[in-house]
Amino acid sequence: MRARPFLTAFTSALLLAACGGQPQQQEALNVPVADSTTAARSERTRSIFHNIPSPMETAGLLKKAGADFNKDILNDVKHVDSYTAASKQALNLGVYGADLSYASVYNNTQESMLYTSCAQRLAKKLDVSNAFSQDVVDRLEKNRNNRDSLLAIISETYWQVDAYLKENARENISALMVAGGWVEGLFIATQVAQRHDTPELRQRIAEQKIPLADLLELVKTYSPDDPAIAGVLKDLETLRGLYANVTVPAGSSTITNEGGVAVIGGTTPLASLTDDQLKSITEAVAKVRANYIN
Repeated sequence: MRARPFLTAFTSALLLAACGGQPQQQEALNVPVADSTTAARSERTRSIFHNIPSPMETAGLLKKAGADFNKDILNDVKHVDSYTAASKQALNLGVYGADLSYASVYNNTQESMLYTSCAQRLAKKLDVSNAFSQDVVDRLEKNRNNRDSLLAIISETYWQVDAYLKENARENISALMVAGGWVEGLFIATQVAQRHDTPELRQRIAEQKIPLADLLELVKTYSPDDPAIAGVLKDLETLRGLYANVTVPAGSSTITNEGGVAVIGGTTPLASLTDDQLKSITEAVAKVRANYIN
């Protein structure tokens, strides 16, 4: 199993108080009942998970390239209590999970604790915290300094949460979390590329054309009458247009597992991204992300 953008959202109930504030009255997210598309959604979701390099992998690449940790590009923890609509909570559970992964790779304990707390608060608001036990929380806390063990526990916990959502006909919440995590991961990579551009980082950004196609197909299986789903679909369509001419040859990527982290590595020929394409994608994902976190 592979760690994914929002997997680390569910990591420590012990830190819940760090974000402060009281839960506000929230809007309900229209939850569809399970239907004949459930199996297709599950297959599409698996495909997305298998093709998205985790924020752990991306952050590891940035660190290896010499890029310093930059907390200013992450979503402010002070925003957490402003998310009253369930759709915003789901999107930002993915966002905070990606931010947490980024901070964790750099061993930034203080930031990791804050993002863990905020992600856990949103998980509680969405009523998904029941999908994992106190035993899991204790194991995560015990292995906080062991990245390999932490990743394995996070992956295990995600599948428990994913199963819980499916069993309770809340797959659209999972889809919004996936979208939020994917957008934040792409946002982080493009922001870092502005200051620390490398061929490897460009390749990772170019390769996001693959999971973007699956993510679009997944979101399309939900009713466009749901405003949150319709908005995310429009955002992804915009990004797909910018990726239309990005070259990602068949066989340009191989997926391996290194220490519990899904690593997408290129072979020949490699995915490519021009300066203009990178600029357009950077600007577009920043606009989408700003709408999700504000």
